[in-house]
Amino acid sequence: MAVEGKRGTFGEAAPEGLDVAALPLAPLGPAAGSEALLRRAVLVVAIGGSCVLGYLTTYALLVIALAVFAYFAVRRASVQISFDQPAKLFLGAFMLLFVSAVVTARQPSDLLQTLNFSAMLLYAPLALLFRRAAMPSNSRKFADFALFGAAAGLCVALYFNYVEGMERAGLGSPITDPIRLSNTALLLGFLAMIGAAAATGRQRFIYLLGPLMALAVIFASGSRAALVAFPVLLFISALLLVRHKVLAALVSVGVLAGFGLIGYFADLAGARSSSMFEILGRLAGGDNPADLGTTIRFILYRAGAAAFLDAPLFGHGWGQLMTSIIPYLAVYELVHAKLPHLHNDALNFAVAAGLFGLVVYLVLLVLPAVCCIFSPRDSQYRTRLYGCSLLSVSYLVLGLPDTMLSFPLHNALYVVLTAVLLNYCRDERV
Repeated sequence: MAVEGKRGTFGEAAPEGLDVAALPLAPLGPAAGSEALLRRAVLVVAIGGSCVLGYLTTYALLVIALAVFAYFAVRRASVQISFDQPAKLFLGAFMLLFVSAVVTARQPSDLLQTLNFSAMLLYAPLALLFRRAAMPSNSRKFADFALFGAAAGLCVALYFNYVEGMERAGLGSPITDPIRLSNTALLLGFLAMIGAAAATGRQRFIYLLGPLMALAVIFASGSRAALVAFPVLLFISALLLVRHKVLAALVSVGVLAGFGLIGYFADLAGARSSSMFEILGRLAGGDNPADLGTTIRFILYRAGAAAFLDAPLFGHGWGQLMTSIIPYLAVYELVHAKLPHLHNDALNFAVAAGLFGLVVYLVLLVLPAVCCIFSPRDSQYRTRLYGCSLLSVSYLVLGLPDTMLSFPLHNALYVVLTAVLLNYCRDERV
């Protein structure tokens, strides 16, 4: 049967009189097979296995990203890496941090601190890798990986609790900690909700398990920051994924009310997480929080703000992040200067890199959502916008009481997930 004007697999016109559907599919060539392998490696490490690998995720992703860069460098005659707007913003953000590090460096080794942000340099090859495989079904594939990643996080948490006997999942582990484990599982659990919008029929309800498994990980780790972020991300999910906005608002309020009652009366999260309600009550009443962790954070915030005013333009440098607050600590508070960071993302960037750092922090926070708004309005725009908005909001909320963008693991995940959402979860390929 002659098919006139029918297009081939990659858009080339088929000769008249040729039945394209009857032709056998051409096998993948070595180049296509290599790209598929690299893509699968990134998805498995960043989404499927990040809760299992923990801190090692950073190094694994950097190695794979360098392999992607080398692959396209070898094939530069046929494939060229282009720098789109997100790539330019990531590159510009890194350069600002590097300039600040050069100005504040006291010894050459201080410049090595900028390597914690080196994933931002590799966004462009990652974006090209995933853009070359864009297709309408990719949002569903992405959600499958995220759902598996959340399940893997739950298995890790249960292992820590019931096999290792840890009171808080990840506490004392050499490759992760309760905050890193719970934050990663929370992000993956809500990213799995993309499948609820991308899939059809009853199959879409399985993706609702993502947030529930993430909540179980939060309870197992006793992470109060993730517990606070959970209802915020739940509201974002309802707002962006449910088409009827009034229904979304009602469902969100009902779920949040039930979530609060369960957390307060049933003590499902244990004494540490349940104490969050007492802390919030004391803060609302103007009293000092009885919790030691919250008290320490307020001490760090006060000293960090004073240290920022000492060097507002370029900061003190990442190597002097904690030593810079020593002049503003009382004698009995000096022990807190031994902590690894200031437990607030914005303050970390401000004290370490000054106004340059604050600009970088704000640009990175809005980058995924803003770049998505200017992306094509294809069939995956809604799920892509949800994923990018979830990245921005989750990193903002989780970075208020701790570190996210200034932590190597979450910085690398942020870059990779942005590349995947903006380039893989879209209809048109390069």
